[in-house]
Amino acid sequence: MDQITENKDIEIDLGKIFYKMRNKFIYIIIFTIVAAIVSGLITHFCVKPRYSATTKMYVYSNTDRISTDSTITSTELTASQDLVNTYIYILKSDTVLEAVIKDLDLNISPSALRSGISAQQADKTVAFEVTVTASGPKTAAKIANSIAKIAPKEIVRVVKAGGVEIIDYAKVPTKPSSPNLSLNITIAALAAMFISFVAFFLYELFDTTITSERDIIGEFDIPILGTVPNLENNTENSKYPTKDSKIVGTKTVNKKSDTDFVLKPSDEILENIQNAKGDDK
Repeated sequence: MDQITENKDIEIDLGKIFYKMRNKFIYIIIFTIVAAIVSGLITHFCVKPRYSATTKMYVYSNTDRISTDSTITSTELTASQDLVNTYIYILKSDTVLEAVIKDLDLNISPSALRSGISAQQADKTVAFEVTVTASGPKTAAKIANSIAKIAPKEIVRVVKAGGVEIIDYAKVPTKPSSPNLSLNITIAALAAMFISFVAFFLYELFDTTITSERDIIGEFDIPILGTVPNLENNTENSKYPTKDSKIVGTKTVNKKSDTDFVLKPSDEILENIQNAKGDDK
């Protein structure tokens, strides 16, 4: 029973919080749009684009196979798959990268060049891809093709088994691989929406301001005898006196027009007082 009551109180509190947040959703939308625009501008004007070029290679383990009509056995495939990781490791060695730097006359260290190179085996095959990322599209393609030219010889020299054939040489990329403008905008918008929503939610969650009769009943569990009406927004036809009115006896004189006014307690107040008297009896 206590658990049911506690769950009910939690539901009422959440309902109150979301009700009070109804005027905050416009700000959440504004923050989301602003964050998306700022992210797009920063990505477009401040982040330097990077370009990626990829070359593809095929690994074989049996160097005695000369005829293209010969059948590849499962043993050869397994051996070739085991050699792929070894070949990738050799491909990223300082020996290969220094040869590439010398071939292209690059002003860069092997470790810096290695940071822009990634290689991975194609799923369930004896082929692998080498991707080079650089600040310029032509530079990325030149480095990838230089690796494709130098690496096979160095791999055979080191391993002394099997070999590598080039499937595809790298082509000059036509568009940058990073940054991803649409992805950055989406992430920024979602992050701004989440953060602003959580901030407003926590603000309303810890706000103890009494704003309605329900707040008093929920906090103190006491009956309400009456409420004081808001007199600030009355018009000329209001039955309550305004700031520009003067009360004389039971007559209200308005500066704009004279109207008769009889001060009466509200029906709700009278009803609450009668109920309270009945409870005392």
